[in-house]
Parts: sequence; structure tokens; C-alpha cells
Amino acid sequence: MSAILPVPRSGFASHVRGPGYYLYGTGLTDKDEDLPVITHFYPALLRVITCVIAVCSAVSATLLGAAPPPEGLDILDPSDVRTTAVVLTMALGVVAPVGMLIAGSLKCLLLKAGVFAASGFGNAMMLSPLVVVPFQETSTMLAVVCSLALTIASIITYMESVERRNARRRANT
Repeated sequence: MSAILPVPRSGFASHVRGPGYYLYGTGLTDKDEDLPVITHFYPALLRVITCVIAVCSAVSATLLGAAPPPEGLDILDPSDVRTTAVVLTMALGVVAPVGMLIAGSLKCLLLKAGVFAASGFGNAMMLSPLVVVPFQETSTMLAVVCSLALTIASIITYMESVERRNARRRANT
């Protein structure tokens, strides 16, 4: 059972429960040092996980492009569906995430969150039962999970930067 007890501190979590609270039993404090682990490692995570997303998306698109067109489509041309899926996977899964590495790692964080969310959705499209290629589902699922992780990490890093900026403004006034 956890209890919220006042402690004489102020910091990041003070805007949630008021200044100086500690959530006993959970390990959560309102100290500034407890939360920015993601922010601290974000630049390295961005580079490594973006490379994983790009490689997995490229492998998935290559496997899909080498496979025969899906069967069972009456209205749509199967080869057009396959070509569209390959192009979207390359654009959303490889080009867009790698393009996010060009800007500084702590700049345009909301744009990066949007691009990684789009990358996740673009790769999730490849998990359709209509498009079944051996070994492609594993690389696609890995790319989707990594895209989701970077989306969340980008949002958290953005929130942390806004909190730091607001704290500096409060300190200067």
C-alpha cells in the first residue's frame, strides 16, 4: 500500500501533487534527478533505435517486394497493393526516421514524435493478414515496437524540456 506523505522538497513532481510530496511504496519522488533518465540517454537512444527501425523496415520492404503479389483481391490490382506497401514502408519506415537524425537530437521533439508515430503506423500496415511473407512479420513487429518506444521517449523528453524551461523562467522572475 502506498501513501502520499509531505516531505520538504520541491521539483519535477511538485506540479502534480503540490510542492514537496513523495509517493511512498512506489519509489517515485519529486526530485529532479529521478525522471530525466530518458532525457539523458535520448540522443543515444535516438541514433540506435532509429537505425533498428530503418533496418527492420528495409528488411520488411525487401521481403515484401521479393514475394509474389497477394492473392484474393477482386477490386484492387495485387501488384499495385504490393508496390504501394513497399513504397510506404520505405518512405515511412526508412527515409522519414533517418531524416529525423539530421536535426539536432533535442530539437523538433514533437515533429520527431509525429514522424515515429507515422513510422509505427506505416510498419503496422505491413502486419495485415492480406500481406503474408515469411520472416517479414518479425522485423515489422520489431520496427513497430521501436517506433512506439521512440514516440513515447520523444514526448517525455519534450515534456521534460518544457518543465526545465518553465523552471528557469520562474527562477528568473
